[in-house]
Amino acid sequence: MIRRLIWNAIAAALLTCFMPPLLELTTFEHLWSFLPMLFLPLLLSHLARRYFLLGSLAGLLLSFYLILTPGSAPWGIFTEISSDIRSVINGELPGRPAFTLSIGLISFLIAYLARRTFPNRGFVFGLAFGVIGFIAYCDTWTDYSGETFILYPIILSLVLLYATEVNERPRASYVRPLSALFIMGAVIVVAVQSPVINATWQDSWYDLTSGLEGEGEPTNAIQKVGYGNNDEQLGGPFQMDDREVFQVESEGNRYWRVETKDIYTGKGWILSESNPEIDGRGFFSTFGTEVKTREETATFEMARELPFVPYNGDNVRVEVNQQRQNVLVDLENQKISYLDEADRQRDYSYPLFTEEQLQTDEPVNLSENETERYLQLPEGLPQRVRDLANQIVENKKTPWDKARAIENYFEEENFEYNTEDVAVPKENQDYVDQFLFETKLGYCDNFSTSATVLLRAAGLPARWVKGFTGGESDVIGAAVTSYTVRNKNAHSWVEVYIEGPGWVPLEPTVSFDGVGQYTIDRETNNETEQANPQRETEDNTETTTPNRPQENLLDEEQTTSTGQTEQKSIPFWPIFLTALALLFLYLFRKPIIRTLAILFFRRQIERPEGFRRMYRYLLRRLDKKGFHYQDGRTLAELAYEVDGYYETYAMRPLTDAYERMVYGGESLSVEKKREYFENIIRYVEG
Repeated sequence: MIRRLIWNAIAAALLTCFMPPLLELTTFEHLWSFLPMLFLPLLLSHLARRYFLLGSLAGLLLSFYLILTPGSAPWGIFTEISSDIRSVINGELPGRPAFTLSIGLISFLIAYLARRTFPNRGFVFGLAFGVIGFIAYCDTWTDYSGETFILYPIILSLVLLYATEVNERPRASYVRPLSALFIMGAVIVVAVQSPVINATWQDSWYDLTSGLEGEGEPTNAIQKVGYGNNDEQLGGPFQMDDREVFQVESEGNRYWRVETKDIYTGKGWILSESNPEIDGRGFFSTFGTEVKTREETATFEMARELPFVPYNGDNVRVEVNQQRQNVLVDLENQKISYLDEADRQRDYSYPLFTEEQLQTDEPVNLSENETERYLQLPEGLPQRVRDLANQIVENKKTPWDKARAIENYFEEENFEYNTEDVAVPKENQDYVDQFLFETKLGYCDNFSTSATVLLRAAGLPARWVKGFTGGESDVIGAAVTSYTVRNKNAHSWVEVYIEGPGWVPLEPTVSFDGVGQYTIDRETNNETEQANPQRETEDNTETTTPNRPQENLLDEEQTTSTGQTEQKSIPFWPIFLTALALLFLYLFRKPIIRTLAILFFRRQIERPEGFRRMYRYLLRRLDKKGFHYQDGRTLAELAYEVDGYYETYAMRPLTDAYERMVYGGESLSVEKKREYFENIIRYVEG
């Protein structure tokens, strides 16, 4: 009883491992409120039915109360759930009550399955693959990073597999627990100590299918340009990728934002917090109340499904067939995510700043939390970076003049745009410091990150922005142009906060002119002239120059490691298919062994020597299962124990036939021998 209770608790802990990524991707806040519904059904699954059902119901109701109506009357949970279910039936999206109810039903069904089968290897494999697969899916296709956390369900799965071995074998041995501990220890050591190779498996299935569709063979190279989530380690060379991400019909060439990040670590960027909520409008108050905006419309056609919404400006509304759609809005990083289908029409407010607004000298009026976030710099930032920032803005009067001075610094100092010879910072080296004072060459990540850090060092609130540039144009009308945006158009830039105008985009990357970020209204002869104020370049390389490498959500890539002089590719598909084949052979080893044994001995049983070989093979297989015939027992006693354990009548007649063959006497027919052998081998090999 105690042992089964321990196994049930470990199974419940494994089931709970699917919740952390779910909590990060939804509006739920605490794991502990889900624990009663996740633990109690599995924990009590081995008890009598009435105790199991009552305990499961109590766990579900307690979790519903803690999640949906904490501090209120308990019976309010039924009103919440029934109201949300009616909304779902009427075609609306499910809310917290329906979602919580779904998790509770899943937990109960898994517990009921465990009651009927567990401890059983099939149950453990199903639960482990479900949980680990869900974490891997969230890590690959969403903002959740499960690189460290996925180790816990792996360890719990190994423990449960050992539990099934203990349960299924009739005798205990010190070899099994020592082997299990050794395997778990090896897995932990390898997982912790192995070097990390960033993002090589992000979309390999797309690579394979695109090759079959004639879009070109996938290449395993240094990195490929594209959009991704992980910006913790920037740097290293990359390759251009021309594959299409989406097409957009818009009223001009626009930068398409995806998200911002606020914490610079010295190596890259992370987000301080994330609290997404479902809403019908992505409104981030990006611009000041006195800034004029022009309502624009963009129609998107996605080449493949994206987890995010590219947009411009603020006050974003997403529509399908003129019906406004709910989206997942994260106000902390200004990110919008789809909830269902992807091809949509997008309305947004495009800013029209005036020179008078930009040249204001009003003090910044951000909240204390926002000021701390957008002026954050790591303690280890070299002093010469701060000194350089003060030197650049020296003698500049207004915040806008200071920001433009930093924006133009890289071009004035002849920094080079380069995608091939870009270094990765050493372990104790700051990413920005290396770029500003040593290499002075790189791509948009180097320029945008350095500009953001310099702005903050100069006392100007700034944030790092990721998204796409406008892409390749194909004029289809006087006011509307179609653009094709590809992986190579993934880009990063910077926004600076000016009191009055609000968050104003800057384009510090040399060879990019920043057209499509915003427009300045200028009064000329009593008429308004709209002009793009960004820097002009000799030739527009926006559509021919790759923008930024990343952990590409749309493609596979491979980053370099520090000090690596020769880049080597990893042949993914041969390794993956080999691993898949080995996994298949391992999972189905018993039916494979059983089938091969039946086929091999089917004819040999007809001869005495073949029957003797078959019986000895059967004894060896039974010995591995814990039935040791050399422990002073006769073959007849062993056969009686085997038939009793497997609740069959097969081993005794086979043993009797074997002894008759050895000592003389009438034996079984060939058909009976074959029947009994196939019967017992099916039990022995699962």
